[in-house]
Amino acid sequence: MFSLRTLVPVLAISILVVPAEATTSYYTGSSGETSFNTAVGGMTLLDPSLTFSSGDLGTNGLFNASGTGINFLGFDDFNYPTNPQDLTVNANKLTATSPGEHITVNFPAATIYAFAFHFTVTSGTANMCVELAHGSCDYNYSNVPSSSLQFFGMVSTTPITAALDIRDQGTFYTTVLTNFEAFGPAESPVPEPRTMLLIGLGLVIFPLVQQKTRRKTQQSM
Repeated sequence: MFSLRTLVPVLAISILVVPAEATTSYYTGSSGETSFNTAVGGMTLLDPSLTFSSGDLGTNGLFNASGTGINFLGFDDFNYPTNPQDLTVNANKLTATSPGEHITVNFPAATIYAFAFHFTVTSGTANMCVELAHGSCDYNYSNVPSSSLQFFGMVSTTPITAALDIRDQGTFYTTVLTNFEAFGPAESPVPEPRTMLLIGLGLVIFPLVQQKTRRKTQQSM
């Protein structure tokens, strides 16, 4: 049978060792962009003016975009991932070099907690996908005209590490990413639920320990 003095540290350890559950929320469209902007309100914008720069271009992609550590890579969708293709930057817009080419976004190991971008095509009307896993078309954008920008964003409670794919669904149009945003963790993190639970546990049990100790003292007098 555990005494209160033994039970408190046991419960405290059991709470602390439970790993925090990671959650990621995804946002699409104009209403999604509004919700995304609300969700990142307390987070750290890595740079207020992130742009695509030709100075970051390398073989088959754009590396360490605006110093964020994010890489944007181009691939031939038919032979993915064995056939890399180049990307270009014009007027701070990242553009595929040929129709049907898709763009893969790779993130650094531990710094990006929220990410968003706008995209379109160079001309015509295309059907587009944003994929959390290649070939899955998790977020479908139908009839995307070159005259409008489409939004996709994601916010996570842990660093984002899984890659994203942006591709056209076999309509052979040329993808354009017009801008992007990247955020680090909140500047003043809110205590995790398990921390609050531990505090509440202490507020409940410690007075009981003190009361029991006081009774033992009184009985020994």
